[in-house]
Amino acid sequence: MEDRPGALGAVASRIGSVRGDLVGIEILERGGGRAVDEIVVEIPDPELLHLLVREVHEVDGVEVESVRELDTPHDVRLDPLEITLRLLARETPEQVAGVLTEQMREMFEFNFAAVVDTAAASIVAEAGQAPEVSWLAAFARGGALLNGNSAVAGHDEEMVVFGLDFQGWSFVASRRELAYRALERSQAFMLCSIAGRYCRVLAAVGDSPAAG
Repeated sequence: MEDRPGALGAVASRIGSVRGDLVGIEILERGGGRAVDEIVVEIPDPELLHLLVREVHEVDGVEVESVRELDTPHDVRLDPLEITLRLLARETPEQVAGVLTEQMREMFEFNFAAVVDTAAASIVAEAGQAPEVSWLAAFARGGALLNGNSAVAGHDEEMVVFGLDFQGWSFVASRRELAYRALERSQAFMLCSIAGRYCRVLAAVGDSPAAG
């Protein structure tokens, strides 16, 4: 929508006009006089969805980028904290990688997510069907300069890569159809940074004389 006073209020009014209940909102990106918001709406009847979209489109300068049903309602403000707690409950770097891929895939709706050991050209953990490992490792090595910025892999697919700064491990994922927004890049970067630092802590503890 246009980033101007009253725009969101006009959208909320249109949602209410079809008996929709606005239960969540997050600003995903702002710039160039535009704002991209993720809005969670409850409607009493699924058949009202098309009418809801038409009503929102009636607001000047507003476009609906995508509509999808949430199987499990969630709070995007709390999701990163919950993932962090799950990461810190693991006892080995490999377990941390497993939680990271599973939770990141769910939170950001990636079609696949993987932690790749770029030195060994092997997959440490994956969620979803990742590409062939040699291609994935090569992309992770070449994508070090991206560090979270998306790269277009196809007309409807974006790839993302973050280095974990731990034994050459990188987080690689892709998403189809949905654009990859600024807020999501920041959240993913922070979660990967936390995971990488915790992996270093676990490795240091495991290598200490007291651990034996």
